[in-house]
Amino acid sequence: MSTTQLKKSVYSGIKWNTISVVATRSTDFVVKLILARLLLPDAYGIVGMAMIIIGFLQVVSDMGLFNALVQKKEDELTEVRYSSAFWFLLALATAFISLFYFFISPYGAAFYKEPRLVPVLNALSIYLFFNILTIIPRVILTKKLDFNNLVRITIAGTVVSSITAIALAILGFGVWSLVLKSILGSFIIFISYWIKVGWRPKFVFQGSSLTNLAGYSTYTQINNILFFFRNNIDYLIVGKLMSAHTLGIYTLAFTLSETLRGQLYSIFNKVFFPVYSKIQDDREQIKYYYLRVMTLSATITFPVSVLFIGLAEDLIQYLFGSNWIEAAAPLRVLSVASMIFAISGTPAEVLKGIGKPSVSFYLNITNTFLVALPLMYFGTKYFGLVGVAYAVCIHYTTSRLTFHYYMKKYINVTDGDVILALKKPLLAAAVMLGMIYSVSYIEMPLLYNLIAAGFTGILTYTLFFISEIKKGYKLVNKG
Repeated sequence: MSTTQLKKSVYSGIKWNTISVVATRSTDFVVKLILARLLLPDAYGIVGMAMIIIGFLQVVSDMGLFNALVQKKEDELTEVRYSSAFWFLLALATAFISLFYFFISPYGAAFYKEPRLVPVLNALSIYLFFNILTIIPRVILTKKLDFNNLVRITIAGTVVSSITAIALAILGFGVWSLVLKSILGSFIIFISYWIKVGWRPKFVFQGSSLTNLAGYSTYTQINNILFFFRNNIDYLIVGKLMSAHTLGIYTLAFTLSETLRGQLYSIFNKVFFPVYSKIQDDREQIKYYYLRVMTLSATITFPVSVLFIGLAEDLIQYLFGSNWIEAAAPLRVLSVASMIFAISGTPAEVLKGIGKPSVSFYLNITNTFLVALPLMYFGTKYFGLVGVAYAVCIHYTTSRLTFHYYMKKYINVTDGDVILALKKPLLAAAVMLGMIYSVSYIEMPLLYNLIAAGFTGILTYTLFFISEIKKGYKLVNKG
């Protein structure tokens, strides 16, 4: 693929995945706002406990095949690999259904001491089944850099399932409105992928075609497990040591602070992992894209995080009501953590793309067990939700610093490159926060303060990036 074609694919990928984020995250935000007013934190906590278990099993069930198949170059065995992988995944997905009913659900409920989890987990096993069976179609579309269809399918599943969840919550389904939202969304996405791709597995199974991927997939799979564990250890510990109500409060705070940053990271991962894989021998070009992602991620994430830092109590009170006010303090700290994570670009995708997933594995295992786990435990046990939030800040910081060391080593990113990439977003964020605090000193009713302080802060931040906004609009249109 030529440099021009590659840039066109990158712009197209960013464009379509940005559309996905705007559509799906906006929908999710509105749905969460409505459901938070209709439901209590307890319902969010129960589903949060269940989704930890489901999410972990989803990572395990991938077996590292998605990343390994995307990274593998096309050859005469490609079709055999796809078919073999499909039959393996189908058997695995079917086995999981039985495991939930006889083992996973009762033991998961016992771990959290929450018997209401059993039927919820049993139902969500269907969600996991559909997700596993979308892996091969996603591989095919991802390798083609067909972000257009990947995004359209995701949006369709999100919108339909969200509307259904709101209707069910209004009708009094409670926690089941959240459960059925997940199942319906995964089913729509599953059907849409298979219709769009048009690929059908052949009745062949060649174990050697999968074992040949084992070296790469083993590291990526274990790394994915560690990444999931590290990113969800706070939910696990809060749910175990505290209550469903407290986990519901924490879930809202984390969702608000991490949704945008997390989805941006998801966009860049989806776009740049296949891109880095294609240009894995051109380290200068990888460095170029890595630094651009770093700047863009910080520029977009910072203003939202600053809004939450400066107006946490007012936003929670106005949008979600007094039942959720406990979420304000951890929201402020977690917003700082989100900024810390946002400034690091996509180092894990670089390492996977250049064929060094083992580096991410060792970094993640060290950070998870030596930093994240002890900090989360002691933070929760002795300082509650705010302690957990500070623990997240610290382990995000250590993780980003160690990844930066290896970006220096493998793609020659210097400290000066990072400072230059982040200089303007950091300055704009500092000025924006100062403006928010200045306006908030004026005593006004809640809604007026939100509008005045929020508008002033966002306007101040935007003024720093007028030229970049114009350039970005032109670049996106190229896709």
